[in-house]
Amino acid sequence: MGFLARFDLAGLASRNGVTHLIETGYGRGDSCRAALGAGFAKALSCEIFEPLFAEAEQSERLNVVNADSLTFLRSDSVTGVLAEQRCLVFLDAHYPGADHGGKSYMSQEHSPTERLPLLAELELMRGRASDALIVLDDVRIYRREFQTSCGTLPDWAENGFDQEAAFLELLASFDSSHTLHWHSEDTGYAVLWPRAWGEYALKKWVLPGDQTQPFALTLGVPGTTCISLNRRLLDARFSNRWLVGNGLDIGGGNDSIALYRSLFPRIDRVTVYEWEQGDAQYLENVQDDSFDFVYSGHCLEHMIDPRVAMRHWLRVLKPGGHLVITVPDEDLYEQGMWPSTFNGDHKHTFTLYKRESWSPVSINVVDLLRSFEREVSIKKVELLDHSFLHGMERYDQTRTAFSECGIEFVVQKL
Repeated sequence: MGFLARFDLAGLASRNGVTHLIETGYGRGDSCRAALGAGFAKALSCEIFEPLFAEAEQSERLNVVNADSLTFLRSDSVTGVLAEQRCLVFLDAHYPGADHGGKSYMSQEHSPTERLPLLAELELMRGRASDALIVLDDVRIYRREFQTSCGTLPDWAENGFDQEAAFLELLASFDSSHTLHWHSEDTGYAVLWPRAWGEYALKKWVLPGDQTQPFALTLGVPGTTCISLNRRLLDARFSNRWLVGNGLDIGGGNDSIALYRSLFPRIDRVTVYEWEQGDAQYLENVQDDSFDFVYSGHCLEHMIDPRVAMRHWLRVLKPGGHLVITVPDEDLYEQGMWPSTFNGDHKHTFTLYKRESWSPVSINVVDLLRSFEREVSIKKVELLDHSFLHGMERYDQTRTAFSECGIEFVVQKL
């Protein structure tokens, strides 16, 4: 099932002037609450499964009716809102009550149109929704080969694969008034964006637990997280206090802490944030206070402004959560040379604390942390030089299996 909270609803309200939600399939009310909490003026919904309808909230801003989705969409209340208000229409492709303890997905108690209502719902929206954003969830029901983060449709759920061509044709029929966009998160979304609203601007949130890339071990020395494992496994604070819950790994690439999750048993899931997700300096598509821990191994030095990056990395961290960061030490890694000869994308060098530095872009970690002293409690600051080979010819020792050449600091968000 889809989640309307996957999208930036507050942005739709503030930037696009969306005031009303029309939803087919109330369920537990999560989507309606998300829309109203984001600033929508009113939400209209229907619920065919009577036990869920009996528990539905009702208020001046929320109206839920006990009806099938087609009867609901034909109603005068929906017709009036579509004609007079700027709306978000969330069409549920699912089956009556099956997600909430009702009859089986294959139950014949309901008609085929009730069990798989999406095509009929779209037909009803044609010509009535020129000023409405339409979001369809669970598109994997109709698209056999569409890859979603939740995988393919399970065999025990009824599918509409034989209607895929009709589904795509129906979506294409909105082309004069809407542009079509596909999203693979969760069980898959199709979005019809009104052309009258200008360029497509529906922002998706990166949420805790999202798997943004496949995880596969890389042979050799993939990176500094790999090198750090034995050291961290000997320090119980990592597995019992700091790497706990749902984490965000910023710049993890093919050496994410997610690969080693089984070694840190209190990690639930890890979401990797790379270029494909957005600009790691700002994390614009990550909500405030959303992750239990934030981890980053040798990424902060790539940021244009590390202080701004730190501000946003702390922003997305829940109060009480931990930020675990390693950066290269300028003397162990760059070894007196700038620009960096080992990584041309480095924009800054770091030192634990020195009065003067040879580097024109040096950042003192102690000074950096002092600028956040009202927001964090410092748990650890350490120069990782225990395995550095002094006196060797100049080379990048992080490409060996033993030397981290860095600085690690851990802070807890107050």
